[in-house]
Amino acid sequence: MRLTIRVLVVDDSALIRQMLVRALSMDPRIEIVGTAKNGVEAIEQARALAPDIVTLDIDMPELSGLEALTHIRKHTQARVIMLSSDTDADTIYRALALGAVDFIPKPATGVASSITELTELLLKKIRTAYRIPPEHAPAQSAEGGAAPSPASPRAAASVLPVGHRPPEMLVAIAASTGGPPALERVFAGLSIAVSAAYVVVQHLPAGFSASLARRLTAVGTVPIVEAFDGQVLEKGRGYLIPYGRHATVVRAEEGARLRFIDTPPRHGVCPAADILFESVAREFGVKGMGVVLTGMGSDGAMGSLAIRRAGGNVVVQDEATSVIWGMPGSAVRFGAADLVVPVEQVATEIRRTVKGRTGGYGDG
Repeated sequence: MRLTIRVLVVDDSALIRQMLVRALSMDPRIEIVGTAKNGVEAIEQARALAPDIVTLDIDMPELSGLEALTHIRKHTQARVIMLSSDTDADTIYRALALGAVDFIPKPATGVASSITELTELLLKKIRTAYRIPPEHAPAQSAEGGAAPSPASPRAAASVLPVGHRPPEMLVAIAASTGGPPALERVFAGLSIAVSAAYVVVQHLPAGFSASLARRLTAVGTVPIVEAFDGQVLEKGRGYLIPYGRHATVVRAEEGARLRFIDTPPRHGVCPAADILFESVAREFGVKGMGVVLTGMGSDGAMGSLAIRRAGGNVVVQDEATSVIWGMPGSAVRFGAADLVVPVEQVATEIRRTVKGRTGGYGDG
C-alpha cells in the first residue's frame, strides 16, 4: 500500500511554485510528482502523472485555473485545491461548484506571511483532501457560473411581507467539507410554504457566506440571507451564519431572534454548529430539528444529541453521498440520529417532519 500523497503543484509564479514545493517537502508523507506553470500544462501533467492532489492557481495565462479544473475533474481522480490572490467570494464559489474540494487565499505578498504559516495551512488542507475518496469528491455543478448579484441581509429583512410570521419550528443545519453542493441539494427541495425557519452553519472562511446565501436562494424558492445579530426569524426563510461569531437562537416576544456570542472557537471552528444546536434544543424543544450534512470533524454531534433529548428530530446525511462522513458519522456514533438518508432525501425528511410537528406544509 502506497504511503505517500502524490501532489502536482500548479502556479504561473516561479516564486510561488518554489514556496509550495518547499512547504510540502517538509512532510515525508508528501511526494511532489511535478509542477506546471499554466492550465494547459496542468491538464497534461495531471493526466500523465495521476496525482492524488493538485494545488491549482486560479489566475494563469493560456488557460485559467477554472478552465483547467473542469478538465482535471472530468479526466482524472485528483482532488483539487484552488489557490488565488483574488479572494472574490463568487469566484471561489464557482471553483467549488466546478468540483474543487477547497481553496487557499494568496495575499499580495505570497500564499502566507511566513513559511511556517504556509506549511501548516497547506499541509492541513492536503491531508483533508486526501481523505476524500475520489468518487466522493464534489461533482461539477450544472450551474458553474457566478452567483446572483449581492443583497444586504438587513435590506432583505426590511422588505419582508407586512405582518410578522414567526416560525412554528426551527431547523438547524450543519455542514463543512463538501457542504455547499449538499446545501444546494437540500434547499432545492424545500419550499417557501413551510412553517419553519432554517438556520445554517457552514464552516467557511471570512467573506464567503453572502455569496453562498445568494447561491442557495437561486436554487430554490426559500430566500436565504447572511444572518446578523438580533435578526428576527421568519418562517419560510433561511439564515446563514457568517464567519467569526457563534450564533444562538432565543425566544422573544416576536417569536425568535438570533443572538451572536463572542466565545472561543469550538472544535476549532467559529461559528460552531454545536452551540447553535444546543440553543435550538433549549428554546424549541420538540419543535426543534437538527440536520447534519457532510463535513470533517465532529461538530454538530453533541448538539444533535441535545436536540434529540429535548424531543426534537435529527436527520443525518449518509456516508455514500457525503464527501467526508466525519460530522454526520459522529452524530450517528453518539446515537443522535433519528434517520440517516442520502442527501437527495434530506429535504423530503425535513418537509415530513415539519408537517408532522406543525400540521403545516409537508409533502402534500
